[in-house]
Amino acid sequence: MNKKVYLNGNSYVQLTDASLVPSTNGAVASFTFTMYNAGSTSINVIDYWARLKTKSGTKYTLTLLDKDKLKTVSPNSSATLVFYSEVPASVTLDKLVLDFIKFDFSVSGYEKTIGEFTFPAEYSNSIPAGGFKTVKINSSNVNLRVDQINVYKATDKYNINLSYVARNTSQFGVPLPEYNYYVQTSVGLYKLAVKNTSDANTTLEPSVLNSIRLTGSVPTSVPASNWKLIITQKLSGDSSVELPVGTFAIPFTVNSNSITTKSTFTDEVGTYDVELQSVQRFPWNDEDNVVAKVLVKNTESVYLPLPSLTGTLIIDENISLDSQVISNTGDVGLAPGASTTMTFVGKLPYSYNWKKLKLQLMEKSGETTAQVAEIAKNDVTPIYSVPNGSVYKQLSNGSQMSVQATDVRTYSGDTDDLFAAYLDITNNQTRSAYLPYWVAYFKADNGNLYPATVVKSPNAISPSNKDQVIAYANIPQTVNHNTLQLLIGEAFDNNGLLKKEGTPAGYIRAVTLGLPAEKTDTTQYKDLKVGPYNVDLNYFNVYIGDTGTLEIDLGGNVARDYSYDAFSQSKLLFELEYEPSGDVLWSQQVNLESKSDNAIQWKVGDNYNSISKDLAQTKFWSRYTLHVYDTLNGNKKLLFSKDVKFSSITNWLDGQH
Repeated sequence: MNKKVYLNGNSYVQLTDASLVPSTNGAVASFTFTMYNAGSTSINVIDYWARLKTKSGTKYTLTLLDKDKLKTVSPNSSATLVFYSEVPASVTLDKLVLDFIKFDFSVSGYEKTIGEFTFPAEYSNSIPAGGFKTVKINSSNVNLRVDQINVYKATDKYNINLSYVARNTSQFGVPLPEYNYYVQTSVGLYKLAVKNTSDANTTLEPSVLNSIRLTGSVPTSVPASNWKLIITQKLSGDSSVELPVGTFAIPFTVNSNSITTKSTFTDEVGTYDVELQSVQRFPWNDEDNVVAKVLVKNTESVYLPLPSLTGTLIIDENISLDSQVISNTGDVGLAPGASTTMTFVGKLPYSYNWKKLKLQLMEKSGETTAQVAEIAKNDVTPIYSVPNGSVYKQLSNGSQMSVQATDVRTYSGDTDDLFAAYLDITNNQTRSAYLPYWVAYFKADNGNLYPATVVKSPNAISPSNKDQVIAYANIPQTVNHNTLQLLIGEAFDNNGLLKKEGTPAGYIRAVTLGLPAEKTDTTQYKDLKVGPYNVDLNYFNVYIGDTGTLEIDLGGNVARDYSYDAFSQSKLLFELEYEPSGDVLWSQQVNLESKSDNAIQWKVGDNYNSISKDLAQTKFWSRYTLHVYDTLNGNKKLLFSKDVKFSSITNWLDGQH
């Protein structure tokens, strides 16, 4: 093989391929030569031929493919010559002798052998796994390579899904020929069909990697080892002869019918691996969301669309839970070797504990829906816990963000108290994005759950900026607030993940956040935090004016953290109270940058206000208490408290009193 036989001067002929494949009449032997003309005049192809015989002397007639088109080889160019012949099935390449001859009427028999080729017993032109073969299609060179194979053992047959890739390395597009495909086993050939008719009619454009998917079956009585893919092409006008195009090794592992966490399926566009990574239970009203997270991977060498999957959860063999599939925002397709996750959610009474769970995956094609995979996982994966002070990072496509609990506050009311947790949600994407709509529960150390109301912005958040989210609930005073955790997840409705507003039908990707201890010091009037604002109070003066009015001078400095794109808290409530009786002498709302009726507006920077209030009844006590509150839904959280007296010359916030 590959040795050069010189014709004259530097012109030569070279055997580049030899193949022998089974056929309906026995076998077809084919031999490919490259004839190169290094001279200055054309070479007449008809002056040369090939002869085939066995070592024992049996002769076979060779036919030259496209002989009517191969007349001459021009100077400094080459031509491909393919000779073929039908031979008995018992013939092997090592039993054959191939002669290349030149017609010469000056010698006996009128032909002269100028090259002889034999083949060793171990000779094989089969392409090893991962290798490629270059074939000629028209005048273009095209590389062929087996991409992947999946063999699934059914009751009486092996179901085969196989794909190979073709890359045209020339400059012009060529149509894929009408090849035939076979699996060669130790007992015979089994034909494969092109799975997608559009693949059979594809045009191989220059440099584009095209994937062609094949499907078929082999009886389970056939040994499942040492299989090969044979690609052939029928001769035009002779349906009985198929010339070999290539033979490829296809090592594989049989997927049994036992159900595990992993499976593989092939549809009309490609082959995917699926893996049931986790099964979790999330509380949802008086039920549980059963949440199955499935990894979907593209095993092809070409881009594939995200498969259109639906799923049914099977509990303890006989209980079926219809599930909703939720894809990541922005998932459209998968690059070669890439993966993403899809989530399947069903509902189950929270008191039911299963022993077995499996997920049946279906895919719709046209008007029919067929099961493509079945995966199982019996263990329930615990909800991921984030310790207090740590940051939870979500990396899923379309939801890249960071979540951190930064503060908790108890807001007192006339009839009940609100317990609130503050979260910083940072957009880690490179574009402005609508961050998730959340579902949240406060969880006590005894496992009791308290549904929380979540306050978030419906607006998009800029890259690296934050949304300050508040989750609050009425928590019984008998519950120790210091041990509460916050269970929070991304809400979805019937259309998928919620980003702005809506009515949740459940949630996915839940985590449990450890919460910081509540700040109880109310003696500091510097660095009061409200939303994205830090307020330093620096002036408070109160006295009775000459006309009996209450006169108050109030001042402070406001700083803002502009990394917050969204927030809901931006007000302070000032009250002057006589605590023994609970009488409130004066109450004033201060809005930070915002405006509203009967409120004072403070802007970023220094602020100072003089306030006069008519008193319906003048009450004189020796001491009053200034209270500064953060408010939520009419409830109040005390931030600062200080005893003061009436004095027209005293600033109670100058650090001297």
